[in-house]
Amino acid sequence: MQSTDISNALEKAVEHLDNSTAEKPSVFIKDDSPFALRMRIHRYIKAFNMQMKNNPDVDENKYNHLILTSNTDRLMVTSSLENKSLTLTTEGGEEL
Repeated sequence: MQSTDISNALEKAVEHLDNSTAEKPSVFIKDDSPFALRMRIHRYIKAFNMQMKNNPDVDENKYNHLILTSNTDRLMVTSSLENKSLTLTTEGGEEL
């Protein structure tokens, strides 16, 4: 039951993050223990990667771009694809 809930939540989160027009979209999940939820979701994503590795119809890296951040009462889900790119500079201040 809990895996189904996590699966549904991740599907909805990915759909929202992909379709959002906000500059830095995010999704929040309220929970009494957000750190424990974050760990369960990490385990689910790892299991999903392993199970779907040999399935050519499913992208096993579907959830790898998600960033999970927990605080005292909720879990924030964002996408690493929405982050701004890094600017690299040398010691002299020249951009690479």
